[in-house]
Amino acid sequence: MEPFLKILRDRAHAGTIPADAALTEALGRLSRLLAHLAADLQVEYVGPHVGLGDGRDAFCLAVRAHEEAPNRRVWGVRVCSAQPHAGLRADWDLAAVSRLRKVIVVRALPAFLAGYAEAVAQAGRAPTRAGARLNHIAHALRADVAA
Repeated sequence: MEPFLKILRDRAHAGTIPADAALTEALGRLSRLLAHLAADLQVEYVGPHVGLGDGRDAFCLAVRAHEEAPNRRVWGVRVCSAQPHAGLRADWDLAAVSRLRKVIVVRALPAFLAGYAEAVAQAGRAPTRAGARLNHIAHALRADVAA
């Protein structure tokens, strides 16, 4: 298992999650990897909410072609505004969220990746190389997987 996946798996299931440079780097690597896979798979998925406090439902993790600039859409996973009027506007890359939100995002990753892998399977894209890699990542972040 790649070291960055081990960091994410261990921290996703830990009691306390230090939001340090190692976590930021691991989230950045995952974000870049998922961007490549999402571009190949082109399957949208809206996952768990990752808002803070009373605003828990205000943000969610989403994979789709996000508008990065006017008339420029890029596939990837982002923390998005989940309010109906926001249209899943991409607000942050995984590695760019605040320290408090990093903890929530990391805890949500196993369920998010499992749900995304299921959406890819339902779209008939699981047998592709990108689908297989996504399944590997989703499996690696499960709590019962040994290092």
